Amino acid sequence: MTPRAWLVLGGVVGAQGSALGQDVPPRIAVGTEVLEGVRLEQGLVVFRGVPYAAPPIGELRWKPPAPYRAGTGSRPAREFGPACPQSERLSLWTRSIAAAFGTQDKLVTRPLVTNEDCLYLNVWTPALGERAHRRPVMVWIHGGSNLNGEGHTSWYDGLALARRGVVVVTINYRLGGLGFLAHPALTAESPNHSSGNYGLLDQLEALRWVQRNVAAFGGDPGRVTVFGESAGSIDILHLMVSPLAKGLFHRAIAESGAPMGATQRLGQAEAAGQQLESGLGIGSGDALAAMRARPAADILAGIDRLLLAGKYIPGPNVDGWVLPDVTGRAFAEGTLLRVPLLIGSNAREMTTLRIYLPRVERTPEAYGAWLTATVGPAAERVRALYPATTAGDVEGAVIDLTTDLYFTCPSRFAARSVSKGGSPVYLYWFTRIRPAGQALGAYHGAEINYVFGTQEAWLPRDTTDDTLADAMQRYWVAFASDGRPAVSGLPEWPAYTQAADQHLQLGPTIAVGSGLKREACDLTEPGFRMQWGQP
Repeated sequence: MTPRAWLVLGGVVGAQGSALGQDVPPRIAVGTEVLEGVRLEQGLVVFRGVPYAAPPIGELRWKPPAPYRAGTGSRPAREFGPACPQSERLSLWTRSIAAAFGTQDKLVTRPLVTNEDCLYLNVWTPALGERAHRRPVMVWIHGGSNLNGEGHTSWYDGLALARRGVVVVTINYRLGGLGFLAHPALTAESPNHSSGNYGLLDQLEALRWVQRNVAAFGGDPGRVTVFGESAGSIDILHLMVSPLAKGLFHRAIAESGAPMGATQRLGQAEAAGQQLESGLGIGSGDALAAMRARPAADILAGIDRLLLAGKYIPGPNVDGWVLPDVTGRAFAEGTLLRVPLLIGSNAREMTTLRIYLPRVERTPEAYGAWLTATVGPAAERVRALYPATTAGDVEGAVIDLTTDLYFTCPSRFAARSVSKGGSPVYLYWFTRIRPAGQALGAYHGAEINYVFGTQEAWLPRDTTDDTLADAMQRYWVAFASDGRPAVSGLPEWPAYTQAADQHLQLGPTIAVGSGLKREACDLTEPGFRMQWGQP
């Protein structure tokens, strides 16, 4: 503290005589600590690298997040915390997109700083200290296949959304073999007979932190929206069926990810943990102690070997505690949180996810055989919807079909399920192709910069992109405010119903459509229902 006298009013610390002047950093009391943030512009501040749980290291590796033990006095909150341990896979993915645009020279990358001590969040607020008019809160859960990602990339800068009147929170959570590893010994030591869902438990703990603390930042703990993309979207829908999430959020936005097919069982996940133990050469004795003593890099390398061998699924499992059942079946049966949902996908998701494309020989004959193996009796009807009569047609047909199988149809199914349960739901389809982006189309992740209003120099854009970004931010913020994306001056976004089957197309023109991939989705839905197995 400086020699000045400080006042603590509603959690906000200000300097007497300077009236929160520009000469002092914004300060806020959280528990026994005073966070010192960064003033961005008039009325907008950010607090970076705020711990929400104890470092998950040593004995806390592969355990639910433990409470953060706050100190006393001031704590700088000016720099982002480290990312959770991971590979450089996401950076390589971004470079591949820039290469497709021909803008590699404009892509600025920074070194990936990781540490197992990574459970930090960041808060952008336009309303520090406001008590009479608390703002909606939007909590971002990043994507990255539950293997990669962090809450503080330049894509996820919360400034533009905060300018629109919401408090934005972005979080880190444990990833890969440190966030989603199950093992029989871990299950045995758990009082909940659970293991492997640590990344989801981190997300839940971050949401509890928001409930306890966001009012001091000017946010309304009764209007919390979780929003996320890819694995972040998938995890949000998992949270919607978790009893542990009750009361922690009040609306959900799921971008390009809906886990409506198989969710691995605890036993499957435990088998991968045993494979990791074997691959690390752990001998007799206390296997868990030996695994917890290994450097994080050893765990990452071991998990990568299992991934390549198809023996590890990076994600949650049905453990009976965090997830009581397969998420798709829970949606179908309506055993989920009754919160408004905004959900959708992009028109050509798989152009930037080629690593996940099926290994189909690029011939019409091989394509037909793959269709039969994938959709069974519906193969001929599906082939008519996604034709490939020459070798040159096959890759495009596979991209279009897998985009719908993995994204479009599961999102529609989730919308139908939520609508049937009586909660409002809004379905979108993002179709904007950036200038010079015909080869990619509306690719996986393309909508993120529109939602956040972040303008990366390497992403080509014109006034159409600026107009669409403005509209999407307004829709998203309106939904976060009261559960309805109703915006004056923009096309009305109808709530989804099974009868009308309507969606909003977000592209060069914003317009209401209906029957999004209806025939294909109706044909393929039985396939992912079969993956659920017995309750």
